[in-house]
Amino acid sequence: MERVALEPPNRGALWSSLALTKTQLAALCGVTVRQVGHWTARGYLPTAGRHAERYNGDAIDCCVLIKQGLMSGLPLGRAVAQARRYVADELTRQPSLQALAPAALLDIREKLRGAEASISLVLEAVEPLVPEMPLEEDIAAAEVAAG
Repeated sequence: MERVALEPPNRGALWSSLALTKTQLAALCGVTVRQVGHWTARGYLPTAGRHAERYNGDAIDCCVLIKQGLMSGLPLGRAVAQARRYVADELTRQPSLQALAPAALLDIREKLRGAEASISLVLEAVEPLVPEMPLEEDIAAAEVAAG
């Protein structure tokens, strides 16, 4: 049987690209949907950036840590504070970009340059199609003249 060289999955990218619903997050973390809604409304749980009603891996971390604090008898505010402190401490312990191999950094740079070139091409195509917007003072003057 032929062996191939497998590379580990990019768990960070997968974690941040999750888009769980409120119900999925609650089920995964062992809390109620009502708790997830309340904690989100209070700003305790982050939502996925591009999806206001969805949750990524950061929300899973926060939700599990808040639950641990509550199960240990902490009031909600203190559980949230300890969860945030724990996450902040974890981030300071994680390796920075300097820990990446030079080949990986070169690959990242080339991918970013390719993306930048693609964006420039799209902007060049879209720019002539965008209607000119009147200046705010022109709008104000037209409203005064009409009014």
